[in-house]
Amino acid sequence: MSDGLTYTDSRPRAKSTGQAFGFEGNLSLPVIIAALTSVLLLTLLFSGNNTLPLGAKFALALTPTIVTTGYIILLRNHKPPRFDLDLFSSWVKGRAFGPARNQPLHPFLPPR
Repeated sequence: MSDGLTYTDSRPRAKSTGQAFGFEGNLSLPVIIAALTSVLLLTLLFSGNNTLPLGAKFALALTPTIVTTGYIILLRNHKPPRFDLDLFSSWVKGRAFGPARNQPLHPFLPPR
């Protein structure tokens, strides 16, 4: 081997997932879909015959975008893989991997 050769990585995309709109990987796609849903909802609210005030129409239409963007910023962007699912699982099942220390007794069994 010659020491005069320079090494160039031929797979630079394999190391990075990319970024769009400040979100890693494909996380910008749900935000774009939520924004399009908000525009559709706002169009439907303006074209319909309803008595909602103007501010309520905008607030109702912005809800999908705000909820989706908040979820991605707080639980997905710059976090480890499956962080959101593990967090929800720990909220539902508790933090331990095993059963709880004080297991409830069956109501028809005699007390110990």
